[in-house]
Amino acid sequence: MSSFATKRLVDYLKLISEREGGLEALMPEPGVLENTDSPKVEQARAGLKKILVGNHDLNAGEQDGLEAIVVPGKRPAIDIVEGDFLIMDPLWRHLDADAALHAHIKACIPSIGRIELPGHPTAPYGGTGFVVGKGLLMTNRHVAGIFADGVGETGIRMKPGLRAGVDFRRERDQPAGQVLEVRRVRMVHPYWDMALLEVDGLPDAIKPLKLSLADTTADTKQDVVVIGYPAFDPRNARDVQDSTFGGVYGVKRLQPGWIHGRRETASFGKLVPAAAHDCSTLGGNSGSAVIDPRTGEVLALHFGGRYLTMNYGVPAFELARDGRVVSAGVNFAGTASGGTAPWSGWWDGESAVAAGNGATPPPASPNPAAAASASTGTVRAGGGEVTVEIPLQITVRLGIPAGAAVGAVEALAPDVADQTEKLVEPWHDGEYSNRRGYDPGFLGIAVPMPDARDPGKLAPVNGGGTELRYQNFSLRMHAARRIALVTAANVTAERALKEPERGRDYGRKVLGELTKSDQEKWFPDPRIDPAHQLSDAFFTRDGGMFDKGHIVRRDDVAWGATYDLLKRANGDTFHVTNCSPQVAGFNQSARGEDNWGDLENHVLSQASSERLCVFAGPVLTRADQVFIGVGGPRVKIRVQIPARFWKVIVARVEDGIASYGFVLEQDLTDLPPGEEEFIVPENFSRKMVPLFEIERAAGVVFAPEVREADQYADASGAELAMCAGVTQVSELPGVADHPAA
Repeated sequence: MSSFATKRLVDYLKLISEREGGLEALMPEPGVLENTDSPKVEQARAGLKKILVGNHDLNAGEQDGLEAIVVPGKRPAIDIVEGDFLIMDPLWRHLDADAALHAHIKACIPSIGRIELPGHPTAPYGGTGFVVGKGLLMTNRHVAGIFADGVGETGIRMKPGLRAGVDFRRERDQPAGQVLEVRRVRMVHPYWDMALLEVDGLPDAIKPLKLSLADTTADTKQDVVVIGYPAFDPRNARDVQDSTFGGVYGVKRLQPGWIHGRRETASFGKLVPAAAHDCSTLGGNSGSAVIDPRTGEVLALHFGGRYLTMNYGVPAFELARDGRVVSAGVNFAGTASGGTAPWSGWWDGESAVAAGNGATPPPASPNPAAAASASTGTVRAGGGEVTVEIPLQITVRLGIPAGAAVGAVEALAPDVADQTEKLVEPWHDGEYSNRRGYDPGFLGIAVPMPDARDPGKLAPVNGGGTELRYQNFSLRMHAARRIALVTAANVTAERALKEPERGRDYGRKVLGELTKSDQEKWFPDPRIDPAHQLSDAFFTRDGGMFDKGHIVRRDDVAWGATYDLLKRANGDTFHVTNCSPQVAGFNQSARGEDNWGDLENHVLSQASSERLCVFAGPVLTRADQVFIGVGGPRVKIRVQIPARFWKVIVARVEDGIASYGFVLEQDLTDLPPGEEEFIVPENFSRKMVPLFEIERAAGVVFAPEVREADQYADASGAELAMCAGVTQVSELPGVADHPAA
């Protein structure tokens, strides 16, 4: 068992036992846990004995036993049935036996509901919400982000084809209740992980809860209860969850614990002073009410946490200091101060954010994590949202004579020169000695660029090495396939670097020195052999089948400390080395769900800095199908087109980095051979996968620190996948049958 895992468990056990006299009080007695396998009890006892004498060298069984016995016993999840609850656990029995405490908790239950997502392709529900005003429901910003776009109070739009509702019942072994429709999103807070939803038809019997005006800073080790809808979380041990939740998820639960004052945690690209608690929450608890049983008031809005560490909520006391929240009609337990809050600077950029053309404003106080490597620059944002493009998969069915060589050159009758006369190369800096490329220290902690598993397949760069360095990004080319095998980009959301000189025009045409009628002509990179690059003609003379798609998105890396640096970065993205065939409209969130545009925003919801490192590339296999295209004047070529693309997003969190891996794919195994036919599928499958699976499929290698920070199984990946509508899979089909090219 790793020393880190043991230390985390020991720290958590100390935390939940402080009020009972320490770790000795956790020792399970024989016969007490009648429904628990005796080996687990014995393992837990053996592990605890070691800890008590200072020996933290636990084996896997002892670790599992402690988690399976102690955690469910000390931080249970209690069924809510018919709007009431019964607590038999001796540690929490007083919450039931004390008539006043029971009444306060029970009165809150009807006002807390499950956020439903009717028709959503992957997630039946998104989290929890509770009534806070007339027709007003409070939940998390990251929950609202599942079905709505925008930040602030204006310009928030429901995503095409998605709806949301709330069911205030959803109890264990009980029929579902009526789903009331979310009419619109009233507010998405730019600083706190909070959103307000307007709900139609709220019955008079469902009363708004009162948000507390009490500051939780010093109120430690006091009882609180979380009421919400915990979902199964593959991040955590199944036996612990099944023991705590009885193997039933997505139903209304009462989860007691203690509050632990304030602690800083990551949230939407910054560290926020959250209310800390230790209740046994899971992913579906996002948006749950953290309630003080002494008053029945909401102390905090739960928004996240880390297993065996701590959970976090937006303090109600802080929301009471925000005049916009107060004016929205939120119900407080007294007169809220309102006014101008310390984070008011985040509201200043609301109009630009809502319109999608501005960067998220900086916090009121400097963010040390975001300040790191400030000289290296930033990219575009929209309300904390940063989008990074990756090529959409396409498919080709093409009858090719057996044995025909991929890349074979043949005569093509029409001359393509006349087709490209109106194309103009965007302005670009031809002096490459000043390019620094991707910065591995961009997050203030080392995040090395991935490499190829077989470096011999990479195109060599004049002067040595295989890394092509551009302004704010780098890439490595697959020599035979003539496409970037891996790209690495520095992405951030600092307005000062997105618009370094106010009053200048940062439009795409202006930066490229193009007229309105000019079409962009992509150009080769002189630092590598032309034989390792696809020409602009391949993308221009494709019969309208492809767009010229930026692998590293222009708008993401067009930043700099000066206008000239930004302009240089803009031009660098038009090298054909950064180009890949791409279906028109990809990464336009308004077109629907088959894009990657929201993933970065979801990752930022759990990050402590607005900066990201984004790696992306195609999954190149020997089985990729072939497209006949133009390679130049009177030349046609056969090019294999990748059927999958991958992306890895790395964010800074309070204790290091977190990485998330995704794959966009279409199953091509059932496509019959036949005549030449380009197929644009209606739906693509977005998946979250472990980083080692991307390595295996794509023939790339991530640095150990990036691989070890993978959140797929043991951190924040499960909730992110649910919120982003991404399916988690541990293995990509067909990889073994179709090895990397």
